[in-house]
Amino acid sequence: MKNFALFILVFIFVIVAYLFVDKDEGKEVINVVSMSDFYVDFNGNKVADENELVQLFITNPINSEISKVDYARLSYLGLEFAKETLLHKKIKILYDKSGATKIILPNGVDYRYLLEQNGFVAGVNKELVSKNIESAKKLNLVSYNPHSKKYHKLDCKYAFSSSDFNILKFENIAKDAKPCMVCHTKNKSINVVKSLSNNSKAYPRDVFEKYSPIYKDSNIEFFVTDFTKYYYPSQKCLTSACMALVREINSAKSSIDFAIYGIDGQPDVINALINAQKRGVKIRWVYDTDKNGNTIYLDTFKLKKYIPTAVSDSSCAGQILSNGKKLRDSIMHNKFFIFDSKKVWTGSANISHTDLSGFNANSVFLINSPVIAQIYKSEFEQMYSGKFHQLKANTLENFNNLGSSQISVYFSPQDKVLSKYIIPLINKSRKYVYVPVFVITHKDFTDALVMARNRGVDVRLIVDATSAGSKYSSVKLLRQNAIKVKTENRAGKMHMKSIIIDDEYVISGSMNFTKSGESYNDENILIIKNSSLAKAFKNKFLYLYNAIPDKWLYKNPAAESFNSINSCFDGVDNDFDEKNDMADDSCNFKLKKSQAKN
Repeated sequence: MKNFALFILVFIFVIVAYLFVDKDEGKEVINVVSMSDFYVDFNGNKVADENELVQLFITNPINSEISKVDYARLSYLGLEFAKETLLHKKIKILYDKSGATKIILPNGVDYRYLLEQNGFVAGVNKELVSKNIESAKKLNLVSYNPHSKKYHKLDCKYAFSSSDFNILKFENIAKDAKPCMVCHTKNKSINVVKSLSNNSKAYPRDVFEKYSPIYKDSNIEFFVTDFTKYYYPSQKCLTSACMALVREINSAKSSIDFAIYGIDGQPDVINALINAQKRGVKIRWVYDTDKNGNTIYLDTFKLKKYIPTAVSDSSCAGQILSNGKKLRDSIMHNKFFIFDSKKVWTGSANISHTDLSGFNANSVFLINSPVIAQIYKSEFEQMYSGKFHQLKANTLENFNNLGSSQISVYFSPQDKVLSKYIIPLINKSRKYVYVPVFVITHKDFTDALVMARNRGVDVRLIVDATSAGSKYSSVKLLRQNAIKVKTENRAGKMHMKSIIIDDEYVISGSMNFTKSGESYNDENILIIKNSSLAKAFKNKFLYLYNAIPDKWLYKNPAAESFNSINSCFDGVDNDFDEKNDMADDSCNFKLKKSQAKN
């Protein structure tokens, strides 16, 4: 009888243990966004809550091994595989010693391993990856922009311009979707005209520059990208400015902090940052998004997947200033890197395939100085903590002696650098003021240039063709006051924001000479007093100035036209009208003329 009672107790204990002990069957996947991003129902409410997103960081090499288009094709197949493998399945989420996420499927298989073995991760099982890409080419895939409701061919300039584009089969796009005018043009004659033109074949594509700062001493290297030598944008690191950036990333030992407008089409920079993180370098960064969290730079969010220690300026959206006004929606327009709290790389160049390739004209500094690095780091810390735009504290006036240079660093919008520091220097100019710049609209700055010209100072400017004809541009007023303003006539842009004064001062940075640049956007500006530097930059300016025909002193070439060298064949929408090359009316006038005669 005692044995029977003991048996009953043991039996009850086993049943209770079975019923009440957590068997850790995992949690259900209730939504799949991509092959590496999905929502797991941790709280059991059957809703994909914001804090339930799980991201599996897959290190697909972003380089020439696989193109952006082929990666999109591979990602589409990966998404379909993920839906079949994960959706409504219970998974276990583990973390290895490095903190990396590990997904275990119900059958005990590692999900990452499954992706690799089925050819969805570039760089692994390359033969199967290639077969998957070839298979996807037969599916008639398009890129759909849910905001504009336009669909694009995958090789279209605008295919990946939206931050939340979808890769879909053509038959699955929305009924009200409209074709992109650039890649779905019905005018087949355009291709005939393009094929008859030899312009696109006359210019080299990738011109690797010999490493050559236009000025160098023990503390400073200064680079000017020469857009007269480049006719096409490139994802390759062609210029000295780009080479210097990649070199410093690869040499960093402890930390890299950087603030960028965004990143697109620069695989060498992206891979260098990823590798730096792998070898233990602490990386933090800030970037720009609009009030809806979108960015025009395609690779920004991709980089964030690999290096998630990032903050965007949208984090401060809607905040109230001390004067009771709502914070204005402005842009985080900086382009600077701080390496090991010792060196700073900064200037006008965005981390893009148009700027670092030399296609656009830019100016960039590399400064070796812990003191200057600390000034930039103080600014970075404010933004990284969520204080952007008018929320930031003023920069203390600083005059830093560095070798033969006296360097001052200022930031927008808090320092009002045009009004307080730059215009007074122009007012004191005696010989010349040379200005290579993307755009000028600032009234007081314009007036200072006019007054300098009136007292006999040689004032000359090079401005970008895109901005020169704007109704807000100061170009017309400057010309009316006998100031020599040349509008560039290249495929690429005059993207500098610089001033050279009297063989004495160089002013350069990320700030356009506009009210927004001075008063609202996040910008950084260097004012450097150094005679040798100023003379070197003056010579480069005059070289660029003389390369532009004198007829563009009096009128402005259309940014995308046969007047702007190679702009009708460079694959870029130079005037931002969503038409590029021969699809643009300014490039296609020969076709229209021919049709009219017929």
